[in-house]
Amino acid sequence: KVVLESGEEIECDAIILAVGGTAMSKLTYSSPILSALPQSSKFHNLRGVTCVAVRLFLQPDVISENLDGGLHSATRLCPQHARAMKDSPVIVCGAGIGGATIPELRETGFCIYDLQRMHDEFATTVTSLSNSISDNTGPAVLEVDFFRADDIADLTDDQISEFTLNAVAAALGVPAIPKSRIIDAAVVRARNAVSHFN
Repeated sequence: KVVLESGEEIECDAIILAVGGTAMSKLTYSSPILSALPQSSKFHNLRGVTCVAVRLFLQPDVISENLDGGLHSATRLCPQHARAMKDSPVIVCGAGIGGATIPELRETGFCIYDLQRMHDEFATTVTSLSNSISDNTGPAVLEVDFFRADDIADLTDDQISEFTLNAVAAALGVPAIPKSRIIDAAVVRARNAVSHFN
């Protein structure tokens, strides 16, 4: 049974707290009721990792078509990157990419997303209600999410943007896109916020 502040009682079989590991640890620490429950005795061990999400808007290149996976089969990422990602718009990269040349990735994994192949709003071709197809001349959009990224989170946005281009190049085995091709960038740092899984 749950009793609300208003005094209303709600009968229930279970209570689900849909929060991340770090939040659950803090809730348990600050709540005498939660910390007294035997089921929560190890919640204080829950922790999070730092995530840095980087969205790069890049000058569009020629359209690469007939790519597999994703909602859309074309992109304006540079052709080398498009070919390296031809089977999927998502690449999952483990820690250690780049070896000694990129020490920040020693323990950092990341995912690369070609958003032009995943989201209508960034697609290279747009189909209207009349089923006519027109070319979207907007930027190429590349997203990279880094996990266990404490060292990366300490960099400036500009440094993170350039770092991202180098990490993607190392993961895909292609030359880096020049920093000068970045039109805009959005960087989000979530320190110790993403649940840590073993």
